Amino acid sequence: MFPDNPSLIQTGPSSPSSSLWSKPPTPLVLIHDGGGTIFSYYCLNELDRPLHGISNPHYDSGEPFPGGIPEMASLYIEYIKSVVPRGNLIIGGWSLGGLLSLEVASQLAKEEGDGSRLNLLGIVMIDSVCPLAWRRGGSEGFLKIIRNGAAWGPHTKEETKRKVTRCFSESSRMVGEWELPSWEGRKPPPVILLRAKDKVPVPGEVEGTVSRVDVCREDKHLGWDRYRKGLITKVVDIPGHHFNIFSEMENVDVVTEEIGRACGELEGWHMRRFVSWGEEKR
Repeated sequence: MFPDNPSLIQTGPSSPSSSLWSKPPTPLVLIHDGGGTIFSYYCLNELDRPLHGISNPHYDSGEPFPGGIPEMASLYIEYIKSVVPRGNLIIGGWSLGGLLSLEVASQLAKEEGDGSRLNLLGIVMIDSVCPLAWRRGGSEGFLKIIRNGAAWGPHTKEETKRKVTRCFSESSRMVGEWELPSWEGRKPPPVILLRAKDKVPVPGEVEGTVSRVDVCREDKHLGWDRYRKGLITKVVDIPGHHFNIFSEMENVDVVTEEIGRACGELEGWHMRRFVSWGEEKR
């Protein structure tokens, strides 16, 4: 599907800053959504930092990941290290990409004691709903939950539809079986959540019927407090619903701006912690 994995989507500034005190912008790695592709990230405007995208390597073959989300995350860590072998890093993704980022962060945290040279500053989740919200919503029976399919363009090939649909199905299975990270006494990195304001339109607008991605749309943290209170450091509302974040130009402009702002905040928080740590050591 893509010649490289990760794919270099944006190279970042063409020339380094002239300031002696400034550091190069932290690379951002965005992980694919449930459909397995990273086409959406190519829609983003310039972020002024290196941007890499990880697509599902089994998109073409349809081969499953027997180890589920943890197995995918372990492989994606290898991909990340191939383009960012050391230094600061920010990860994230849309929908499933945010879930995978959390698992990647947990596994990287376990590597810290083994001399890992990567320093994860934080995660940028783009409308990623906590899976515990889906499981609880379905079991209580208060809502009729439907799964919206991908919105195909007029020129989308049948082969593409088949592969994306297959990836969605496999992703759903893996997320349903996923045991969210326990962290084992470690502290998760800061997480900034970009949350879509609107609900996905459902066929017929039947009362009590909601898209799976909207089971807790009114919840500011999209259900993540059910997993771990305090995980979400900051929430930023963005226009549109879950499935048109990247397909409407006005939405893309805003989400690009907010991703850039989130990365800047994560860098700022890290710098302040670093300075505070240095002062404590004096």
